Amino acid sequence: MASIPPITDELHVVGVAGRAAGSSAALFAGTVLAGIGIAIGNVILPSIVKNRFEHATGLVTGTYVAALTAGAALAAGLTVPLERSIGWQAALAVWALPAVAAFAVLGTTLSGDRTPSPIQGQSGGVQGLLRDRLAWQVTLYMGLQSLVFYAGLAWLAAILRDDGYSPGTAGALLAVYALGGIPSAAVVPVLAERMRDQRVLAAVVCTAEGVALLGLLLATDAAVAWVTLLALGQGGAFSLALALMVLRAPNATVAADLSGMAQGFGYALAALGPFAIGALDDWSGSWDVALSALVAMTVPLLVVGVQAGRARTVGAG
Repeated sequence: MASIPPITDELHVVGVAGRAAGSSAALFAGTVLAGIGIAIGNVILPSIVKNRFEHATGLVTGTYVAALTAGAALAAGLTVPLERSIGWQAALAVWALPAVAAFAVLGTTLSGDRTPSPIQGQSGGVQGLLRDRLAWQVTLYMGLQSLVFYAGLAWLAAILRDDGYSPGTAGALLAVYALGGIPSAAVVPVLAERMRDQRVLAAVVCTAEGVALLGLLLATDAAVAWVTLLALGQGGAFSLALALMVLRAPNATVAADLSGMAQGFGYALAALGPFAIGALDDWSGSWDVALSALVAMTVPLLVVGVQAGRARTVGAG
């Protein structure tokens, strides 16, 4: 099972390179393969962190989330300029190179590794976690914070345009939303590891999101401040969600199971966010209703975040 991480990079490399083949079928198939690789990698990450970096879980998790965010922003910002200079197929294929580098580094690291795999399931596994209240609190926290993030990513620019901001300004603020959370994403897991429990951190990042969304609803003239605060809250919330998968698990095997449950159910819940917020706008004819719904969503997010932040481990009763 130690070969799983390289396989995720293989899928990513083949998928990203395949998207440049020049047909719609290749584009969709490549995207699916790359997405599968990314999804598997995200799920096994907490287990790897728990197994290999138990005394530096916060630093490793924060670095991962910061790199993930920065890499996505880099690809989004450079693909169009690359398309103009080398063509769209080559511009898509370029992004296979980071995956090749990751495959090479990870393969070299694991080639001589004799560490027992933390990924292999155990008796009970995810089925046992499905009966664990704390596991569901971690899962709901992951899902709700992701729901708020993806709803914002999908509709923030449209909300700002409707409030009178120019397309350029709305796009710039969307970039702030996507990138502005990097500092908190890097710092929050480090703080989480050093604290006895993470309830205060969960309360702080959830409150920041709620205040920012309320500000966008009531005082849109200060959108720069609200979007920045929202980004910081969201960056901290996401990295805390990943950190909780490590901190609430007693060992690497359970961390893998908890990560699979939290990200599987969590992202399924999060996928409803963009659709639901768009549907609310269509139904009401106003983004105010949709924003109000997002503000309201931060209440259960705060509740489950504080519950998941207690100093306990899953399976402890």
